[in-house]
Amino acid sequence: MTQDLVYDQIPISFGFYTKKTFSNFIVGNNLDLYTSLLNINKDKQLILIYGEKSSGKSHICEALTHSDLGHYLNINENTQLDNIDCHAEYDLIIIDNLDKIILKNDCEEKIFSLINNQILNNTSAVVTSTKDIDKCNLKLNDLSSRLISDKIFNIKDLNDEEKIEIMMSYCSDRGLEVSEKVLNYIINNCSRDLYFLCAFIKTLDHVSLSMKRRVTIPFIKKAISLHAN
Repeated sequence: MTQDLVYDQIPISFGFYTKKTFSNFIVGNNLDLYTSLLNINKDKQLILIYGEKSSGKSHICEALTHSDLGHYLNINENTQLDNIDCHAEYDLIIIDNLDKIILKNDCEEKIFSLINNQILNNTSAVVTSTKDIDKCNLKLNDLSSRLISDKIFNIKDLNDEEKIEIMMSYCSDRGLEVSEKVLNYIINNCSRDLYFLCAFIKTLDHVSLSMKRRVTIPFIKKAISLHAN
């Protein structure tokens, strides 16, 4: 098989996975949010987090599931909400991508009941959205009011240095040796979307292993030119 064929037959994969915890969460300019999350069980609070795709919201939700937070319920856009008891007692409820969940399900009453039950039981909830609640077009005013009744954080995007730090960590997790100079080249010549960047690294790892080549800037240039066509 020629080298070009090896490049061509390994598309960018978005199925990358590294266990997401608070220890590998890059805080950046989100210190207040980070502190609130670490104290969520002690303070008993409702936290609303909104921000763009790949800003770290799902990382936070997964990190919460790996924390010692007792009995929790984790809801995302693939969850079968009909099977959930709104009056069950949970130490924490995590609702990831609320704006996507309500688009797929007629579930505002259910979400409201779940969150309200947490508040009545003096327990916590974390809700994320890619949009500010005012832009989610919620039909249930009680849900809108409840979501903005406690702490609201607009998660701030990472700068390039912080993204490179995450990429370095991801490379290390995979046993892939990539210099900071190469990572700078990637971030300056590809999408700055962190999800894409990590997926691109996974692809480079596969290709470099298949071709038995180190990941260098010429190697990156070739991969970028082929995937751009």
